[in-house]
Amino acid sequence: MPSRTPKLSSVRVRIIIVMSFLVVYVLGSYIIVEKYFFIKRKGNASAPKVELEYVVVHLDLKGAPPKLAYLESLLPMLKKHGVNGLLIEYEDMFPYDGVLENLRRWNSYEKKELYAYLAAAVSSGFEIIPLVQTFGHMEFALKHPELDFLREAPKFPESICPSTLESQHFLEEIINQIISFHQKIAPLKYIHVGCDEVFPINKCDLCRRRNSTNAELLTDHVHFLVETVHLLSPDTTVLIWDDMYRDVKPMDCSNLILTDTEVVQWDFTAQRYEDVHINMNKYGRMFDNLWIATAYKGADGRERILPDLNMRFYNHLYWLNFIFDYGTLKKLYKVRGIILTGWSRYDHDSPLCEILPASIPSLIINLILIQNYKSGIVVENINELDVFIDEHIENNLDSSLLCQNRTERFLNTFDSKTCRYEESDLYTTLQLLSNAYKYFVLKKNDEESSIEYEYVGDVQTQMETCLRIFNELRTIDKEIIGLLSDYFENDVILEYIQSKIRRLQDKVERIVPSLTLNEINIHN
Repeated sequence: MPSRTPKLSSVRVRIIIVMSFLVVYVLGSYIIVEKYFFIKRKGNASAPKVELEYVVVHLDLKGAPPKLAYLESLLPMLKKHGVNGLLIEYEDMFPYDGVLENLRRWNSYEKKELYAYLAAAVSSGFEIIPLVQTFGHMEFALKHPELDFLREAPKFPESICPSTLESQHFLEEIINQIISFHQKIAPLKYIHVGCDEVFPINKCDLCRRRNSTNAELLTDHVHFLVETVHLLSPDTTVLIWDDMYRDVKPMDCSNLILTDTEVVQWDFTAQRYEDVHINMNKYGRMFDNLWIATAYKGADGRERILPDLNMRFYNHLYWLNFIFDYGTLKKLYKVRGIILTGWSRYDHDSPLCEILPASIPSLIINLILIQNYKSGIVVENINELDVFIDEHIENNLDSSLLCQNRTERFLNTFDSKTCRYEESDLYTTLQLLSNAYKYFVLKKNDEESSIEYEYVGDVQTQMETCLRIFNELRTIDKEIIGLLSDYFENDVILEYIQSKIRRLQDKVERIVPSLTLNEINIHN
């Protein structure tokens, strides 16, 4: 019998040749395509740009509502900088009535004045997107004793049980009042129903009997919410936050598809998003469209006085670069819009962090950045960032904030004393307060935040530092009421003074045992 070895060897050689050819072909094609897009980006007048249908600014009103006259005064500035949507998170500031009247905070907006503000925003071209909590972050409702039976866990007012008819009827009434009010002003294209940070979840007996995973339980709840919305407003699309789906395995996505629902993928850190595409891929199969969310304030610590301009800028920069890099994959990654979130509190019962008037520079800086990316002016090489900022951010920032002779880049320091925008005096004063906090470390304990002294030096230096800070705080205390009165009612101002100024004053007095008010007065 003749040997078959030579023929087999010949086959192997052919297979190796074919495979080598395929590898070279694939690699060559990849290089050519990459080169093509590189040339387009660098040299073509119609270079790719970040395409976002919506640029939305989030207004977090819970427990610290700005005066509506002030919010209305911001509309021209927002319009000028490319904003075409407002995500309004009411919580207890919405004028609920009837069976929900107890949800209203005592100083909530009146229907007539809220209607007038929203009508002005709509007539200026803004899409209004109400945000109503319907699963997690339900403290504003479930803190009331008469509603505690709706809680997922009896001791925790954070999340509602999704498995009872009472919960569903309650949420139906909330959604009904929100939608009915807004539809009197304009058709409601979107409503955001929250669904982030739902803890606890799947803990009560009713939920456990359903034998569902957390993701399945959430999906069923969102289906209920979408049906409720569509009964009232068939053309309204539901938005939800993404975080409760982040741990879902890709192979489980087919069981979690949500129609007429769009997901908002949020990340407020200043880091490169190498792993984001994994979830983007999952969400592209689960939802009709994707949004992304950044933060212009409220993401740098519960005790913050002013936003960290550096962190907030890089947060937006890395997200925009991510969207730009995936711009050629629109059929898979349909990024409909960006939401610039601005949190006033980390949750309903937390103290105030950065307030809106103190965050205008951060907001404008990042809106200017987005406008550049939408027009095709991008930072492809991080080493060229300084040139990009000098050419495309700084001058526009000075023009928007009426600044003159500002000497340093905003990423190093922002000197509001050289600017004459409306909130600049407030920013300057809060900068002094923020500098006072630099001598202290803020720690989060199990029950409450505490301010701890961390200054190192000789006793005399410590005494002088404490005296200086105390006197600065006393000056700030006198000025702050007048500075804040244009933006907030008295109850918000008093809360701010108590939590941000008086608390620190009390701590300074206790740091050095010999430091007394009498000694302070002597030094004056």
